[in-house]
Amino acid sequence: MSWLSWLKSSDKEILNTLETQSANLLRATELLVDLINNYENVGKKENLIKDLEHNGDAIAHNIFNTLDKTFITPIDREDISKLATSIDNILDSVDGAADRLVLFQIKKPTLYMAELASCIKLSASEIHLLVSKLKNIKSAIEIITHCRNISRYEHDADQVYRKAVAELFETNDPVEIIKMKEVYDALEKATDMCVDVADVIEDVVLKYK
Repeated sequence: MSWLSWLKSSDKEILNTLETQSANLLRATELLVDLINNYENVGKKENLIKDLEHNGDAIAHNIFNTLDKTFITPIDREDISKLATSIDNILDSVDGAADRLVLFQIKKPTLYMAELASCIKLSASEIHLLVSKLKNIKSAIEIITHCRNISRYEHDADQVYRKAVAELFETNDPVEIIKMKEVYDALEKATDMCVDVADVIEDVVLKYK
């Protein structure tokens, strides 16, 4: 019998909603990559990301409401709450990065921003894959491998971030430094939060394997 194959329909609803949440996050990261790589209609693209952020809030709220009404949950209630919150936090940072590009009137994103956004999207793709596998985990090793991939993307993002900030501080415009660093910080923060999700999922897998 496969892991969690005994789930009732009400239990599966929680995992299905988590999967919807991770899909919403992935779409937002795809839009962020497009926004940075194709820097046109910036306001419109940022609004699309904002809509997904609002949708993400509604999905997370739905998960928490379902938890309140469910006596027995498919995995620990605390783990579900951590997972939903962590995914929502990533989306907040993605939206924050897009918002800063518009708010600070960034004329042109840097290559570093594009690389950081790519790391976020790759991590979000892994997260969506991981969440979709929670209903039927066949291999704990496979899941942990995907979690390690997210950690690797975060490490790559850290290196990009350090280079970006070092180069930024070689410039002489303090206002530009502040604005650009705000964008870098939001992007880098998102990659850190992706690792938070991976940690929660890895803990769940090790607990139930």
